[in-house]
Amino acid sequence: MNPQMLFSQYFEIDQKCLDEYGALNICLEADLPLFVDPFLLFSSPDANYQALHDKIVGHLIFLRNLAVDNPNIGLPLFQFPEIPQNWLGLCKWGNSGKGLGPKFAKNIVNAFNGFYRNFGSEEVTDSSHIEKLTLVGSGIGRDFISDFTTNLMLEFLLKYTEKFSEKYLSDKQVRTFSVRCDFDESLMIWKPKSFKLPCFYKGDRDEDFILLTPVNILTKDDAFICHSDFTNQFRYIANSLSNATLRDSVNSYFARRLPANPKKVDIEKAINETVQKYPEILDYYIKKKELEKDKASALSAEKVKRLRDELLSTLTEFCKHLFTNSNFYQTPFNCYDEALKRARFLKEVIENNDGYRIFYKNGKPIASEDTVQRIFRLTWFASPIDVNSEVNNGRGPADYKVSFGSRDSTIVEFKLGSSSSLSSNLKNQTEIYKKASKSISDIKVILCYTQAEILRVSRVLKAIKQENAENVIVIDATRKVSASKVP
Repeated sequence: MNPQMLFSQYFEIDQKCLDEYGALNICLEADLPLFVDPFLLFSSPDANYQALHDKIVGHLIFLRNLAVDNPNIGLPLFQFPEIPQNWLGLCKWGNSGKGLGPKFAKNIVNAFNGFYRNFGSEEVTDSSHIEKLTLVGSGIGRDFISDFTTNLMLEFLLKYTEKFSEKYLSDKQVRTFSVRCDFDESLMIWKPKSFKLPCFYKGDRDEDFILLTPVNILTKDDAFICHSDFTNQFRYIANSLSNATLRDSVNSYFARRLPANPKKVDIEKAINETVQKYPEILDYYIKKKELEKDKASALSAEKVKRLRDELLSTLTEFCKHLFTNSNFYQTPFNCYDEALKRARFLKEVIENNDGYRIFYKNGKPIASEDTVQRIFRLTWFASPIDVNSEVNNGRGPADYKVSFGSRDSTIVEFKLGSSSSLSSNLKNQTEIYKKASKSISDIKVILCYTQAEILRVSRVLKAIKQENAENVIVIDATRKVSASKVP
């Protein structure tokens, strides 16, 4: 088995081909936590991107008109499936998301007949922005931006990928696929078109196409216009209103809704109530973001670069190391034994075979637990074992559930030694997850970047009487002194 997790590896092309074309080198085992930010289309000097933004906003206005004219309209037109073939999203394993289903459709129809009835007729901003629908509590969250945007620009992505295929891939690597991507407003249906696209084989006969996405329209975590940024800047926006009467009214209304010594939840509630009373403040916030549009691409580019440096390059190097120096991908499949052997082997590689270097970028540790979990999780990609991340069986999500059939399963929790909740997690969390998932056993893997973290973890394990437990693997990822320098 040759680890071919990245698009460039699977199709045996140089990474430089993707870089020159401007496309992201996606992972074909799990979604990368990125999405298209529609504001990057709006703020781009590229006329094609600007036209895409107009198309996306225009379709949302079309839906608003349908919803306002007929509040009881059927919901299918307001539902948008996940587009899994771009391998972008929040899935830590695989590429299957939920999409925007009936619940979303009902929420957006209600929103267009309520608070967002006037969407598309803004006078303060230069353009309408679909992100506006995520700024206050209407049941329309961040997933809407990703799924709606991808669906509306699907034809663009298909043509973009087809053009890459024509230039860099052989005839044996592509197939013709028919994809519904063209919306006919008169018939109100999505019509199919055919494209020659990279073909990805998921089994002997199971094949699917792959979509490439331009790097310069991707971002991570939050869109440039988002709820968290709006709440953080609310007071600044309110105090910056040029209309003195509106400014005084907004500030007075907001202040009256704050209790003494307000907590974060109190502030957010007061903001929400103020926006309900003075909805135009959303447009002034968006106008401020439009004036700052030059910052958008730089901020997103830095987020994407960080993810590529910390996750993709780290993952590639790590899996090559495992494949070259071990039988890691041929481990027999008893779930507990396999998970334990893999955890121990990771410990050996990191502590004694310079594997720790992979977990540092520019001399600094990769401190994000989410990033480390993704790296750890993707080292299972060639295993016949079923490994599901963040399985939630009623008591909160566990990091991983490793299973082979219904009776052979293990919960794996992967933590950083710096975690403030480490003690309670080690003592209670996996036991709760085991009961909820009916798992037979559990393994706890703890990555430590400093000697202080190692000592702290040792004290915690001793306090809960697990210092010699077989299923607790403490990995020393501290930077090592070169053997030539050891006296």
